[in-house]
Amino acid sequence: MTTSDIHKVNGLTRRGFLALGGGVAAGCALTTGFEAYAASSPGLKTVEDGVITIAMSGTMPMTGFKDGSIMGSDAEMIVAIAKRLGLGVKPALMSWSATIEAIKTGRADIMCGNMSWTPKRADAVLLTDAIYYAGYFLLMKQDMPFTESIGVEDIKGHSIGTGVGYSLVSDLKKLPDIGEVKLYDKDDGAIRDVAAGRLDFAVLDAMEVDYVLLKNPDLKLKQVPLRQSESFLLLTEKGVTVMGMSLENKELFDAINAGVSWLWKSKTNAEVLSRNGMSNPDYLVAPKKNPRLGIDRDESGNILGPGAHTPKDYSNLFG
Repeated sequence: MTTSDIHKVNGLTRRGFLALGGGVAAGCALTTGFEAYAASSPGLKTVEDGVITIAMSGTMPMTGFKDGSIMGSDAEMIVAIAKRLGLGVKPALMSWSATIEAIKTGRADIMCGNMSWTPKRADAVLLTDAIYYAGYFLLMKQDMPFTESIGVEDIKGHSIGTGVGYSLVSDLKKLPDIGEVKLYDKDDGAIRDVAAGRLDFAVLDAMEVDYVLLKNPDLKLKQVPLRQSESFLLLTEKGVTVMGMSLENKELFDAINAGVSWLWKSKTNAEVLSRNGMSNPDYLVAPKKNPRLGIDRDESGNILGPGAHTPKDYSNLFG
């Protein structure tokens, strides 16, 4: 695909957009730039000595690999944390469905890629504190009169589209006085229709669409976050995005989780998200209710469940 092809609305393909992350290759340890921290390395156990192996699907803008460098919002956060721990990083590319098993069987140290917290996952692996929060956004033309947020009441009378199989379809069809609800086999079809004025709104994978818009400003589209509605939680409830690690390697988890705290304090997570197209501040706003309470966290943030333990303090490595 040429650069000119990428900028043609009629040439949009999801595969083409996501492939902008470049060719992916596994097995390359990335050590450049971490040596300065090696003297303070805490000697953490990893699958490969001195290297954090990331189980990831290579789907941009969350994870990717190009020209010998790991890229993507979630993966770049791990690279930043690993540097502070005196560790290199290497990708282990696989289907998303294989990542948890790779962690559980000791073939990778950490998994990431817009990984939503769920009770089931909290039973299987140790889940870090949130690295950001991913809610649903509405895709629309830039001249639409919505900026900071949009409510379900604002969709009244408008047409809206989403992907076949999205869990929020039932909520869309229940919206009061909604216009046409269109379902698309591929996200690029919905994006084309919004750009062409054949569809008022679309609700798709927000992070992937943000990356499309970053690479294709000529589309003149924007995404605006949906305000939470208790009557339409499938459509408006925000998710907690985390990274997963083995229940058996609590020290590495504690070190990485200390790094997650540093991501917030240093605003590194915000910088990395923005660099990959996710500049909307809504990604950094927690949901009204913490779904983790009583499952794998208590009110004070202590770890509960199968991975319950008293964390070792690695905060000195992130000063």
